[in-house]
Amino acid sequence: MKIFAIRWYHQWKELLRDKKYTASLFAAAVLLCVAYYINYRAALYTTQIPVLSVGDLILDYIPTIDLSFMFTFGIYFTALIFVLYPLLFKPQLVPFAAKTVAAFILIRAFSISLTHLGAPENYFHLPQLDDQPGMFKMFYMNDLFFSGHTGFPFLGALIFWETRFLRYFLLAMSGMQSVTVLFMHVHYSIDVFAAYFITYSIYVISDKLLRNLTLSFKRIVTDVEARLHIKSPPSH
Repeated sequence: MKIFAIRWYHQWKELLRDKKYTASLFAAAVLLCVAYYINYRAALYTTQIPVLSVGDLILDYIPTIDLSFMFTFGIYFTALIFVLYPLLFKPQLVPFAAKTVAAFILIRAFSISLTHLGAPENYFHLPQLDDQPGMFKMFYMNDLFFSGHTGFPFLGALIFWETRFLRYFLLAMSGMQSVTVLFMHVHYSIDVFAAYFITYSIYVISDKLLRNLTLSFKRIVTDVEARLHIKSPPSH
């Protein structure tokens, strides 16, 4: 634990000394705030306009089941992983992860504003839709295409792909979330299937744009680990 704390401290210390890193971190924080606000406005817009439900080949053949625990706490847990894992174990990935999540939120906010559909028939009504106040709401009605519950864990799996356990866990979480939203009838099947293609495209574009910057941050962390290894006493 002590070795981990020392390594973590020195990694962050060196990264925050790098002007490119601090600028990228600040830009990521601003972009996340802007994305959240735009998503909030877009979700309000979709909630307030008149909409109609349409048929769905898959939903017509499956029952409506209460999976609200997985729907709610599954996405909360995924968000917690997004925050804690890079902060504790991969600080070089923090700006990239934050900017990619912001891009995901912005593109989804644009997407849900285009086509106005109501929730599928026989959808399971979530009490959270009524109880959450103002901008602290995470769940809305009619913000359907594409499924954030499906795409968000999948995005995490792509960002943290090199960590095998986390990759498989987030892929499994994405699969469970897709099943959850379908059986709760809170998304159409096209919302779920399209989420994988759109999310992958977002990741690829973000990775291409930010790869060199992220690699430079990774080199800083690698140098820190090399110096700490040299300073540490040999094991017997």
